[in-house]
Amino acid sequence: MKGKVIQTICIIVFIVSTIGLVRYFYSYKQVEQELRQVQEVYEEASIEEVEVDTKFIELQKINSDIVGWLRLEGSQLDNPILQTDNNDFYLSHNYAGEKSRAGSVFMDYRNGVDARHTILYGHVMRNGTMFGELAKFAEQQYAEAHSYFIYETPKVSYRLEVFAAYETTTDFYYIETEFTDVSYAEFLQTIQQKSLIAMPVLVTTNDKILTLSTCTTSPNDHERFVVHAKIVVEK
Repeated sequence: MKGKVIQTICIIVFIVSTIGLVRYFYSYKQVEQELRQVQEVYEEASIEEVEVDTKFIELQKINSDIVGWLRLEGSQLDNPILQTDNNDFYLSHNYAGEKSRAGSVFMDYRNGVDARHTILYGHVMRNGTMFGELAKFAEQQYAEAHSYFIYETPKVSYRLEVFAAYETTTDFYYIETEFTDVSYAEFLQTIQQKSLIAMPVLVTTNDKILTLSTCTTSPNDHERFVVHAKIVVEK
C-alpha cells in the first residue's frame, strides 16, 4: 500500500513537472513570435528608406508608448523601446501592452529627451532575446566584436559606443539620473573602474551616456549585469 502511494505521488510530480516545462518552452516561443511581429513592422518601414520619425508613426499606431528602437548586430537584440510613467508595467507587458512573461525593453520613466543618463531595462531571457545576451559583454573579445548598438528615436538615430560592462548588485546605485558636473565626473570614473572590459572610447562630462541593465541568471535577485555606452549622433 505504501509503495503504491509513493508511486502515485511520483506520477503526479512527473505530470506537474512536464506541464511546467511545456508552459516554459511555450512561453519562450510566444515571446519570439511577439517580437517577430513588431520587427516586421519596423523592417518594412526600413526597407522603404523612410525618415526615422515616419517609421515610428507605424510603430506608435500599435502602442504610443514606443519611444525608440534598439538593435545589436550579430545578436538577437532587435527590440522596440517602451516608456510609461513607472518602471513596473513593462516588466510584465509586451510592446502591445499585453501581459507577457518576457516584458519589454523599456526606458526609465525619469528619462526625458535631453537626459544626461538614459537607462534601459530588459529581462535576461535564456533564449537570447531581450537582454539575454548582455552578459557576454563581460568578455573583451565579444565587446570588441560588438562595440556599438544602434539606437533610433522618432527624431534622431544614434550610435551607442560601449565603454564599460560589469556585474554588480543593487547596492550600487548605477541608475542615478540627477547629477552636478562634479558628481557626473565621479560617476563616470566609478563605472569605468568597475568595468571588466577596456574599450577605446573617451567619455567626458560633455557626453551623454546610456545604460543597459538586466538581472543575472543567479537566484540572487539583487544581482545585475550592466553595460554603459556613449551616445553619439549618427551622421
